Amino acid sequence: MQEFSPQTDLALRFRNYVILLDRLVREVEEELQHNQSVRNEWSEWHSNWKRAWLSPGTGSQTSPLKERFSVKRRLG
Repeated sequence: MQEFSPQTDLALRFRNYVILLDRLVREVEEELQHNQSVRNEWSEWHSNWKRAWLSPGTGSQTSPLKERFSVKRRLG
């Protein structure tokens, strides 16, 4: 059976530590990429929703929903 000297034990612990850190970094990168794609999707949906909400409709009358939730109406 091989006995471990303090130097080889330290080297193995360091190697395991580096492997663990590498795995954690990869997992964090994957999660960040996923979160970025979710943010991009939400941002696109939000800008489309905002554009549709703020753009004038086909007629000159405002929609009852827009009137009901209008910030100007609540402040004025």
